[in-house]
Amino acid sequence: MHEIRLSLVMSAVCLLPWAGLRAESPKAEMASEKGRLIALHRHYQSAAAMSAQGRLVEAEAELRVIVSTCREVFGKEHPDTLTSRSDLAATLAGEGKYAEAEKENRAVLAIRQRVLGKEHPDTLLSRNNLAMTLQEQGKNAEAVREYRAVLEVRQRVLGEEHLDTLDSRNNLATALNDMGRHAEAEKEHRAVLELRERQLGVKHPKTLASRNNLAAVLQEQERHVEAEQEHRKVLALREKVLGAKHADVFMSCFNLALCLEAQARHKEALVFMARAQEGFKKGLGEGHPYTQAAEDCRKRIAAEIKK
Repeated sequence: MHEIRLSLVMSAVCLLPWAGLRAESPKAEMASEKGRLIALHRHYQSAAAMSAQGRLVEAEAELRVIVSTCREVFGKEHPDTLTSRSDLAATLAGEGKYAEAEKENRAVLAIRQRVLGKEHPDTLLSRNNLAMTLQEQGKNAEAVREYRAVLEVRQRVLGEEHLDTLDSRNNLATALNDMGRHAEAEKEHRAVLELRERQLGVKHPKTLASRNNLAAVLQEQERHVEAEQEHRKVLALREKVLGAKHADVFMSCFNLALCLEAQARHKEALVFMARAQEGFKKGLGEGHPYTQAAEDCRKRIAAEIKK
């Protein structure tokens, strides 16, 4: 069972602010047009709130309304329409609907490449998001190709230490780890961690994601003691910075439980896995892949204790 991560950087429901929905067209002066724009704004606010609360199924429904309305009001190639579709894809991925998310990301990417060009930041973000959905489906070779393409442009245009470049290096390293290329992945994660610590500080969520990912690489190499130390550091800081009920905290509980299980410390592992499973269940629902994975692991660990 692989570790679960909240480590990939995508446009995770980063809905446009209302100012981004351009109401200055001549038609906006008409009452019917204003009414649609006001309704669109309300759906935006609702979707943003639902996403923040982890109510992804409801957020998906709201985003579908937003996408449909944006198409009608602005057109299918308008930046706001594409952003709403990208946000819908991110929500679908958050629900574990990776095939649907891949399809949506591919559609948005095709339009952005044609309209904006291959090196536009929005186009690169779409390629990154597509790579994420490929990776989550185990299509790691394809994901690595997409991540490398994005990284090459960001390194050339933004520089080696730009935060977006570091995001790409992080994502590429996670895919390399999934492919079994652990030494390469470890080298990349250590480099990104060092830069993020310097630029963002040791408590920043992205810094903690890098430390979590480094622990995952160490775990894959069966360096369990080192991995456990990193996981415990990440869990403690996430609890302090984000609060005990944050999704990242449950990810850390899950990963630490696997690390403890690998060391045959089953009673300790069961405590953390049960916490992760309950957290995923409340936040993501019983049918989410993370909830199901945690439940399967909890049962397996409990069975080991009974032997």
